[in-house]
Amino acid sequence: MTISASIYQSFTISLSRFYLAMYESLMSSFGLLFHAAFVLYLVYVGHKYVLDKMDGGDTRDVLVSCIMVTGVYTLVVSSSSYFEYVIRPSFALFSDVLTFMFGIIEKIQSYNPSPTGNADYLKEINTMHDLFQGLDLMALEFIKSCKGLLPSSWSLLNPAWAFITVLAILLLIAVYLTMYLTFIFMFITSYFMMWLLFYVGGVALLLGCFKETRGLFWGWLKMLFNNALVAIFTAMIVAICYSGISHAVFKMTTYSTNTIDFTGDFLGLFIWCILCFTITLKAPDLAAGLTGSIASSTSGIAASASAAGGLAMTGSQFASAGVAKGQMAAGGAVWSNRNNIARSAGSATEALKAKLGIKDPFGPR
Repeated sequence: MTISASIYQSFTISLSRFYLAMYESLMSSFGLLFHAAFVLYLVYVGHKYVLDKMDGGDTRDVLVSCIMVTGVYTLVVSSSSYFEYVIRPSFALFSDVLTFMFGIIEKIQSYNPSPTGNADYLKEINTMHDLFQGLDLMALEFIKSCKGLLPSSWSLLNPAWAFITVLAILLLIAVYLTMYLTFIFMFITSYFMMWLLFYVGGVALLLGCFKETRGLFWGWLKMLFNNALVAIFTAMIVAICYSGISHAVFKMTTYSTNTIDFTGDFLGLFIWCILCFTITLKAPDLAAGLTGSIASSTSGIAASASAAGGLAMTGSQFASAGVAKGQMAAGGAVWSNRNNIARSAGSATEALKAKLGIKDPFGPR
């Protein structure tokens, strides 16, 4: 049974069908607006040319824009042409890059000693489907092996050891599933965003034909490259860690007893999962650094936390400054009126003594 591999395959089919269903209507609706805007653009340019308000550079930009509109509009107006010459080659290049990276990783890992035994997940990873399928099979074997490591009836006679064993197993399952789900979430999310950007790619390509709106096209292209790099880096990180994780899981499945081993097997898998998880979270930062955009996950959260902390510190500084000013003003007022306060306090004390009949022992008798 494969879970993430089926989700990935179904996701690809659903996204392809959605593209075929919506792209024609999108471009038909946008085409009317684009025709009207392009005619107005030509009228505006002709008016400037008649008034002799255009130099050689402006004329060259207009000519280039008209040539680009002719070619791009012919490409993007048809759903089949856009899919055949833009979307299909782009995703083919995306798959080829991943296959090339997987091939290098497998070649390097072939020098490592392989465990003795056979398992479905101990195989070569050549495509994304192989990686998803291997992770699914390994996750099922891992959960099954953890179930066999639960304390038996005789070990329940020692409640402390049974509690430590159950806690260790639950912690390892949580770390493994966190690593597993983080990879699935990040890769499929980036993959989905790539398709979403390609849905509006025809509009972005047409806007890129004009100097005034070319910034929107570069923004679209930057986001596309950013999501593609996040998916590639995430898959590379998990593929590199896959060998160590699969070997550790295989050793755990070959325990001869039903007691957990807190030595290399258990700790090795725990460290591999933590390592893979933490490095995977850095993939958006690395992609953002290469494309000059904003990372879509960890750095965004960190930046928000930092901004919130900065605002809180600034507010505390303003508040402390206001309190200090208030304290200084109150102290100054008390100091400037010290004589009046002393006389008032003395008069009040004398009046209270007279009312209570208290005489001053040091006064006149």
